[in-house]
Amino acid sequence: MRWTPRWITPQQYKKHPSNPVYGPDQSGAWDNWTNGVGILRTPDRKHYRMYYCDRVNGIGFAEASVDRPTEWKEHPSSPVLRPKGEPHWEGNRLNQPRVTKVTETHWRMYYTGWGQGLWRMGLAESFDAGITWKRHSDGPVMPLGPPGSDDSEAACVPMVIRVDGQWKMWYTASGNRKKAIGIAYATSSDGVHWDKYPGGHVMPVIKSSKWETGVVSRPYVMHADGVYKMWYSMRGPAYRIGYAESADGIRWERSPANPILDVSPDGWDAEMVEYPEIDIYHGIYRMWFCGNNFGTVGYSEGVPETTLDLSIRTGSMRDPGPGWSDWSAPLRRPAGEAIRGKGKFVQVRAKLTTSNPLLSPGLCALAIV
Repeated sequence: MRWTPRWITPQQYKKHPSNPVYGPDQSGAWDNWTNGVGILRTPDRKHYRMYYCDRVNGIGFAEASVDRPTEWKEHPSSPVLRPKGEPHWEGNRLNQPRVTKVTETHWRMYYTGWGQGLWRMGLAESFDAGITWKRHSDGPVMPLGPPGSDDSEAACVPMVIRVDGQWKMWYTASGNRKKAIGIAYATSSDGVHWDKYPGGHVMPVIKSSKWETGVVSRPYVMHADGVYKMWYSMRGPAYRIGYAESADGIRWERSPANPILDVSPDGWDAEMVEYPEIDIYHGIYRMWFCGNNFGTVGYSEGVPETTLDLSIRTGSMRDPGPGWSDWSAPLRRPAGEAIRGKGKFVQVRAKLTTSNPLLSPGLCALAIV
């Protein structure tokens, strides 16, 4: 049996009491910002590598044990990528490193250059699991769109994943950064050459929304159990973090509980929170994020508020009766769970719960194959 659950991902996050967990005070003298982190696990699955940028000195990284996600130490090779300077398209600032794996040792970093007043996307590659990096080419990996398009001024800060052999990218895009910044979409067979979705922004700003009037940007996307899940930055009066889900990666539904991460009453993230990065560890959703002035790193963990439990029972007669089996324990593998029991008939029971009046879990598809 296979099924598609919706809205069971945590949409409330509890901040760690030791926040901020990393920033310019812990990194080297080259870094005075610690902006826009991208986090991956090492090949042994026991450590994280976190990539971040300084205002002018490029991109470096720090490491932490997966058992201690708030304790980071900068790697001595930092910075690993420096801007080429004007008049090169990268300009004097590299920004927002997002890293994805081709293999366990072949990694790709999509980064942003701010040269010539535009935001464009470059590509660097590592063949030693993120220690050393080399640019793939001297030019942007994603061209800007033509005048009047949704990405004529900015095509940058992407999230790249591979689903069923196809590379998919959601990227920050704008045709006029003073008016609106949204999220666009592209696909690729190799992760280098991209075909843009012709419909423009798949996550545009919503002018009528309190939280998304000016910016929707820098998504983190994962695909699980038939659902695309997006954590993203949004700006109305100030930056907050939102969440959305989609069946196809193009048509998105915002969470009614947005923002899922708000500012603190005071301190380093009292003005803004943005740039979420997610990892799931033993079922716990971990989120790292940035605070005031787009820099310094905090940590939070998801608080489950909804559940969807499916159970089955089987029997040899059409109508349930004494010969039927007892209800099974809740099933846990939406991608495919074996139906165990005797008889040609099966009955399915779905139990949906929520502790948040804004959220309702859903069962969107169920198939017995």
